[in-house]
Amino acid sequence: MRSFSLFAAIGGLAISGAALAQAVPTAVLHNGTVVTQKVPLQLYAVEGSIWDFDVPNRTVIAMGQTIHVPATIGGATFFIENLEVVNSSDLVVGRISAANFDRISDANAVVRDTIAAPACPSCGPIRLGPVRALVSTTEARSNPVGTLDRFPAAESTIEDNYFRLALNLFQRYQGVLPVDFLGRVGIRTATGGYPTSPFQLPPRAYWKYPHVSGATIRSEGTVYVDAQGREYNIPDSVRPGRIMHIAPAEHFTLGPCRAVRRGDLVTPDSLLVGDLLITPNQDPRYPTVFRGLGGVEISRDVFFRALTPGTEVTVLGALTGDHILFGNEFDAPTLYDAAMGIAISATQFVARASTGDLRWRGEIFPVDGLTFTARVGLGAEIPVTVIIDPLTGIGGYTMRVTGVAMPENHSVTMIARDANGIIQRQVTFDFAAFIQ
Repeated sequence: MRSFSLFAAIGGLAISGAALAQAVPTAVLHNGTVVTQKVPLQLYAVEGSIWDFDVPNRTVIAMGQTIHVPATIGGATFFIENLEVVNSSDLVVGRISAANFDRISDANAVVRDTIAAPACPSCGPIRLGPVRALVSTTEARSNPVGTLDRFPAAESTIEDNYFRLALNLFQRYQGVLPVDFLGRVGIRTATGGYPTSPFQLPPRAYWKYPHVSGATIRSEGTVYVDAQGREYNIPDSVRPGRIMHIAPAEHFTLGPCRAVRRGDLVTPDSLLVGDLLITPNQDPRYPTVFRGLGGVEISRDVFFRALTPGTEVTVLGALTGDHILFGNEFDAPTLYDAAMGIAISATQFVARASTGDLRWRGEIFPVDGLTFTARVGLGAEIPVTVIIDPLTGIGGYTMRVTGVAMPENHSVTMIARDANGIIQRQVTFDFAAFIQ
């Protein structure tokens, strides 16, 4: 029922308050067709596996409903959440919209949009290509019918990507991973056995690529109509992450790093948690983020340079099969490298608008020779007392401020100064989502 709890929220935003005095919401499709929100309001919501893309018409079909990706809504460009475009320097240079919707196609993701360049001199390649299609394996292997975005040749390349990466990565961990690891990931013999060496492999025809159900879409919005009365599901939800979010999966693991290996021109950087082999996402359609102490975002080079066995890591990504995780978010809460500068976090916000009570806590490193203050909104700076953990040297703090006017004030700025009073680091955290 959670997908439908938004009805009152969307409806309230669309037809209440000042909106009653404004024009009916308008969107523009990729071909210039102008559509307006249907009256009376009609809602849609889906959360499930993607069955099809129609690239020329900028639509996604899931749960029996067709969702149209508009060029603009209310004059603002519409972007699909969780999809990005990176360049050969591993920097995000854009997002996927109606204008570049063809990037969503598996056929383009496996050839045109791959980035074989390394992320740094000692890093592995940036994006060698997807290891799972955005539709289910069964559908992806099928010949296209009508306007279906089905490319069996692309699916074959995707499956080859998976096995090539599995073999290359396994070579880095021979003697660490179980002897039957290649069999676990699908490299099998005619009788279901498995090789113990990546250099003595059975015929490719017997390998078993794990069946996957493709990507999941979460989308909520309202029905729009054109001048002829044709209807379009347009994603215009007011809830973050629910407008139109596409992800191949959300698999998660937490534990100590067992081993770590740097990459080369054909093998990405990687690590082990238990017997789970983890490597950065290779799909050119999805972002990859690395964070160290204090949640500070860092480069993949810094992350793998500083990562050592025993360091606790959490990784969110997409499993292909059960033994290789292609990570989208890498977090190591105790990892620090000098390239990170002063790491400051602010978490566990408790914000009560009725009483003006605001509480939060966090970590700071390094702390030697520095003093710290906090500022709520545009208010005065408040001293922050930092207690250093004698084992790790990491500073921890806990703050409570009363009399805060919320939601007018919804941010906290943490400031670090040196002995001369010069600001060395200033970070602002928004706690609007935690206001009760």
